[in-house]
Amino acid sequence: MTVRPSRAAATLSTALLTLPMATAVRADDATIPETAPQVLQPITVQARQWTEDVQDVPGSVDVLTWERLETPLWDTLETIPKISPNVQIEDSSVQSRVVIRGITSANTALQDPVGYFVNDVALPMGISQAPKLFNVEQMEILKGPQGSLFGRNTEAGAIRVDTTDPTWEPTYWASLNPSLRNGDDRWEPVYVGSAGVSGTLVEGRLAGSLAVRGETTDGIRRNLYDGDEESGDTDRLTMSGGLQARLGDDTDVSLKSIFEYADEGKSRMRYVNGPYATDAYTTNYNTETWNKTTTAIQSLRIDHRFNDVDLTSVTGWTHYHRDMRMDIDLSPMPSPATGMDTEDDMLSQELRLTSNDAESRLRWLTGLYAYRQWTDVQVHMGTPLVYRDTDIDQVGLAGFGQVEVSFTDKLRLGIGGRVEWINQSGEMTLTSTAGRSTFDRDLDTVTLLPRFTLAYDVTPDVMVYGSYARGYLPGGYNVSMATDAESLAYDPEYTWTAEAGVKATLFGGRARTGLALFHTSITDKQILDLQPGGIRRYSNAAEAEIYGFEASADAQVTSRWSVFGTLGLQHAEATDYVTDVSGPSGTVQADLSGNALPMAADVTYSVGARYDEGSGWFGEASLNGSGPYYFDSRNTLEQDAFVRVDAEIGYRFEAFEVALWSANLTGENVYTRAVSNRMGAIFEDGAPREVGLRVKVTW
Repeated sequence: MTVRPSRAAATLSTALLTLPMATAVRADDATIPETAPQVLQPITVQARQWTEDVQDVPGSVDVLTWERLETPLWDTLETIPKISPNVQIEDSSVQSRVVIRGITSANTALQDPVGYFVNDVALPMGISQAPKLFNVEQMEILKGPQGSLFGRNTEAGAIRVDTTDPTWEPTYWASLNPSLRNGDDRWEPVYVGSAGVSGTLVEGRLAGSLAVRGETTDGIRRNLYDGDEESGDTDRLTMSGGLQARLGDDTDVSLKSIFEYADEGKSRMRYVNGPYATDAYTTNYNTETWNKTTTAIQSLRIDHRFNDVDLTSVTGWTHYHRDMRMDIDLSPMPSPATGMDTEDDMLSQELRLTSNDAESRLRWLTGLYAYRQWTDVQVHMGTPLVYRDTDIDQVGLAGFGQVEVSFTDKLRLGIGGRVEWINQSGEMTLTSTAGRSTFDRDLDTVTLLPRFTLAYDVTPDVMVYGSYARGYLPGGYNVSMATDAESLAYDPEYTWTAEAGVKATLFGGRARTGLALFHTSITDKQILDLQPGGIRRYSNAAEAEIYGFEASADAQVTSRWSVFGTLGLQHAEATDYVTDVSGPSGTVQADLSGNALPMAADVTYSVGARYDEGSGWFGEASLNGSGPYYFDSRNTLEQDAFVRVDAEIGYRFEAFEVALWSANLTGENVYTRAVSNRMGAIFEDGAPREVGLRVKVTW
């Protein structure tokens, strides 16, 4: 059975899709004159662990700078597809994940094929434990395997987030962002406030900063069972701080800390058909639910510059705790609640040596990475209740690096690789009416991941490139439904990804464009299967193929007007996948080969324009669209094509800024998650229409 949400309000024409993509520029204190130079500001990135222009990187890199990330239209993960084609986001009450070019983790798995790095420290559970995008200087989205460049391995891509450095001049700022969210038939207020301070602590030697953000709302969801209109409430506190020390002319030390606590109502998923179907943003639970998370990320970075080499040390510690409780049948029928309590800690150490001569014909980096991770997951579910307590202890050690050689002034060849060893030990204690049992399973993996790149500068402003790289996602543990040692763990999956593209700076620096073709083959894909008796089992049961095309561009039309656009086309298919599924008479075997991979739309696109006078008026309007895609491997639960509209208009004085904004202006309901059971199809409504006021003052 296919369940479709309402149709998108409109479909953009092909002409709109080819409009270029704009890059936000820090506004000057004075109004920008119409005769000012009409060129784009350069964007520098650390995608390859050295500073370079984004146009020089032989691969797909999309960038969001602080000018956008500090506004409500861009400060959520859902905005990534606006600048990065062939990307989908699941930010649901069950899990969060970024799907890049059709590569997903197994549903509810603890690991993610997309690496998420905050201040150079990897988050072991990926985007699921990522804090709010707040006090961020820059975000970089890198596509394809990046194991030769980063400490923790990445299979589908990497997201780098750097929070702002402390300033040496005294700086203070405060911001208020009250807004209204529009549910099915009512509006509910959201209150967001933030403030920060930064400056010198010891003259010439030590600077510090601290920023705090608070958010609260009763939410727009209503529970029919008890009339509760706060079942989707949110209370969130985020703090970001840093210290920057200069120990000498050649040595800098940076300590950055992020802490976040969030308490959210978990009454969000609902039936869209069957006897318990409800309207949008309305649930029907007989069980109290909650979702409480704590995230802490500490990064200690030391940079020392030798004559020709830079040494970087990054020591990281991450802590993540999630306590969630939900109504397992999502209905008023009496049933015990399902709960999951996850606690994860990781200590990591990364050392990098990097050549620092940008003019040299030989550039290189080499690194070592080691980590120790402790995970404890407690799950209780079912009728009668079944308890599972799983302890996972893992250690990893990796060597990585790459060399780029310029054979001529135009031709560059890159060779890189990664050798990684991971040992994982998992033990589960299973308690049920049948008794109590304990079983364990170890996973020991050694992996070699080569990477090759080739770049040719056709002209100083046009580069063509190609790359070929191997990626993998380590094996993991079935913490929610394992019944014995065999079903407790599953093995790694592997990919080969090829990419070819062109990057160009056009019209004397007024426009930037990028085109890319890619192909990925997946073997031993990690899959969540339904086994006889309703048991869910992870296995390496599938092979898949993904290929497609991406285009993005940005242009400075005048000194005040800029425009942007992206287009992504892809085909993501399971080429060999036979599994067990639920049928009318029980569990049967099905051949799902040829089905589309979950959350992999055939087309994605965005287009928009921005006006900015510097001091004076500014505004922005954008459309972000996607073709239809499936949530499940059986291709029965579908999200229809959609277009979301965002807009903002405001006025900026020298130190004061005020703006009126609206996210999802047309109220398009883009579901974040969908599953099904014997009582019907279950969907989770996405972010609704929101209208707000943004006020910021800096001094």
